[in-house]
Amino acid sequence: MKKSAPAKKPAPAKKAPAKTPAPAKKPAPAKKAAPAKKAPAKKPVAKKTPPAAPAAPQVHRIRVACADGPWWDGEECVRFIEMAEASNLYDLHVAIQAAVDFDEEGPFFFFLAEDCDTEEREMLPATLPPEPEKAEIDDDAYEEMKLLDNLPRTGLRRLFYAFKSEDGDWFFEVQHTGVVAPAKPGEFYPLPVESLAVGPNPTQYGHDFDDFAEDPDAFRPPDRGGAPDDDGEDPYGDGYGDGEDGGEDGGDDGYGDGGDGDDW
Repeated sequence: MKKSAPAKKPAPAKKAPAKTPAPAKKPAPAKKAAPAKKAPAKKPVAKKTPPAAPAAPQVHRIRVACADGPWWDGEECVRFIEMAEASNLYDLHVAIQAAVDFDEEGPFFFFLAEDCDTEEREMLPATLPPEPEKAEIDDDAYEEMKLLDNLPRTGLRRLFYAFKSEDGDWFFEVQHTGVVAPAKPGEFYPLPVESLAVGPNPTQYGHDFDDFAEDPDAFRPPDRGGAPDDDGEDPYGDGYGDGEDGGEDGGDDGYGDGGDGDDW
């Protein structure tokens, strides 16, 4: 008996090679939307601001006190003067003269010192000697020297104003009171503050002359004639016309010849 051939194993089916999956396509990047074009911003129109009103000029209150003088009797004399900020030393001279009613008949000068009698003076200007003669003083120089630049606010030194006269020098001490205020509209500066004045004005020429000058009859010429007084007194003071000068009584006729009253 023939042995049957062993059954052939079926050949394994050939597997088709696995297909490599195609790489996934990356999504195309989204296109950025173009930014919307902005209309150019309009520049704000600058508003014209009106110019600021100029600041009101300032005035400084100054204290002036008589310190010495040829006719000064020591009586207190203090004056307060409001000075414009731009004032110079010449303006101060004019203000002091007006405040104490002096005549501007002599030169003047300024200096810095602790006392008006000291020899340690800082003269203004510096070229001036400590005891200047009239010929050495240039009054016009003070028009270029600012008051506030030469008026100490602190320390022992003070500003002194000296006014020369035939009888001697007058000295006035000048100090800043610390009072600063806006100028008053319509006022002219320097301006004496009369309500704050203390004491009478110094007598510039001495009591005798000042009293004489203030007398309304001081310059009236003396009486040189006119009708005799009611009591018959001879206005000439020589006995003329009183019955003793050749009248009817035959007395002296006033000429020394003993007239008898019939020859005149």
